[in-house]
Amino acid sequence: MHTERVLVDYSTNMYTDGQLVTETMSIEGSLEGNANYPMPSPTIAAITTARTEFQVALAAAHNGNVTQTATKNEKRKVLEGLLHILGAYVQLTSGGVKSVILSSGMHVAALSGSVGEFGVVSDFKVLTLEAKNKVLMSCKAVPKALFYEGAYTLAPATDTSEWKTVTGTTHEIVITGLPSFVPYEFKMAACGTNKERNYSTPITRAAG
Repeated sequence: MHTERVLVDYSTNMYTDGQLVTETMSIEGSLEGNANYPMPSPTIAAITTARTEFQVALAAAHNGNVTQTATKNEKRKVLEGLLHILGAYVQLTSGGVKSVILSSGMHVAALSGSVGEFGVVSDFKVLTLEAKNKVLMSCKAVPKALFYEGAYTLAPATDTSEWKTVTGTTHEIVITGLPSFVPYEFKMAACGTNKERNYSTPITRAAG
């Protein structure tokens, strides 16, 4: 079996300050109660504390002085260091199994020049719009995602169902031209250059 590597680069080359906060919160949520990782090291509490301190410093540095900016950068380095250590724990504990790595909220390292496979998106929702024959799929933004892919098929879905797909560059995708009051199943995934898709659990909705 091919052993995957955990992506542990959390530098400014990979994540802006805001993206690092979002990414860290995603990891915290993914590790909470995750049976694959019974004893995270560093602990989730330690990661949360470092992330919170970084957020406070980040807010203070907004239109702040040189000292506040320096403090923000120092807090970021602490958080980056803890995430790097956590990545080593995830690598060891997962045994390099891709699905187990992704369940941690961390990413699989991609080939040079590419963006690796993402885990399942969080906060996935499907809303019926006021305009007829339209629904809106949305999820929480995923740092470094190149685009998002939505898929839908008539409900209930079966092994032989044909899923139609639509892509967008934001984490909100509108599906149009659906027949009124006909139930469909919808799912969504964050995408990079890797062709693999880790779709969300489908949600059934009918357009008005």
